[in-house]
Amino acid sequence: MKEINLELLGLNKYEARAYEALVRLGKAGASDIARDSGVPYGRIYDVLNSLVSKSLVIIIPEKAKKFAPASPDALEKLLFAHLRNIEKVQAEIKNLKSIYVPAAEEPIEIVKGRRNFYKLIHKMPESRKYKYAYKFTSEVLPAWISSTKKQLRNGVDVRTFVKYSEETKPNIEKWQKLVPKLKQKKFDFDKVAGQIIDGKAVFFALVESNTTVLIRDKPFARLMKKLFEAAWEKAEEV
Repeated sequence: MKEINLELLGLNKYEARAYEALVRLGKAGASDIARDSGVPYGRIYDVLNSLVSKSLVIIIPEKAKKFAPASPDALEKLLFAHLRNIEKVQAEIKNLKSIYVPAAEEPIEIVKGRRNFYKLIHKMPESRKYKYAYKFTSEVLPAWISSTKKQLRNGVDVRTFVKYSEETKPNIEKWQKLVPKLKQKKFDFDKVAGQIIDGKAVFFALVESNTTVLIRDKPFARLMKKLFEAAWEKAEEV
């Protein structure tokens, strides 16, 4: 019998060793069991008494107290008791799942560096109603082209303010060519990029400080939406 099997039934290391020794010895005194099992002699009586209380070991009433392993039926009873306990724990886990409320995400995240900028972009919620953007360079990336086309196909209102200059003009024209349905208007801003998503989140990249900020706050996002739309009405088409 492998020790690990007995430990899976709830026995500790010393109990498992002592029981295995008794199975080998058949009937033995405490000192013989300690020697065969490797259980310290100072612990052996506590261990044997624990096994007796679990009905795995019986005491032989002889002049010198001896111990013997109980019928294998006792192991089966221990197994069933262990399974019942597992079922109870499973029921408790199920109950915990039903009442569990995930911890809220941090409402504001601030990161540094270009790599973290892209990581934070992936944390933005998926646009389902609208996505308003400020594009300082109008960078063209295949993944952004693909996601914008998908959003437009799904009926998302995608609008973009662009920083229009000789430097950014080639990228803006690429966007017009690759995504002709994308709404783009000129806006006078400098070294800032950002997005407003569905009144849920606002994302800003501050170019000079190489810092990106993600704000998950609905009242703030709704305010930024109103400001964007007010500016949009007055802005010039690309």
